Amino acid sequence: MAIIQRPGWFYYEKNGERLGEVSYLKEGHGPILTLNHTYVDPSLRGQSIARELVDAVCDLARSEGKKVKPDCRYAAVLFKRFKDEYADVALEPGDNANSCPIN
Repeated sequence: MAIIQRPGWFYYEKNGERLGEVSYLKEGHGPILTLNHTYVDPSLRGQSIARELVDAVCDLARSEGKKVKPDCRYAAVLFKRFKDEYADVALEPGDNANSCPIN
């Protein structure tokens, strides 16, 4: 499966069904992408799909010279666990990071 990019989204799709997704907010031409939602279908969990999707947002931020604010608990945990790998783009988690369920 390849990652598909649409404005505000990166996702995996198979046979027209979206099986994994990450959404982000890009406020105007500002310097921050707010990563606000991550989901992976239960049949694909444990295969690093969510991390690949978060990495796609981080790669976009790097290419645009922006930072990523994790407003999703999964991304906040990932940034904390792999601090060195995300140090160049990661901001502190937003207030919503604790209320976002890990899917």
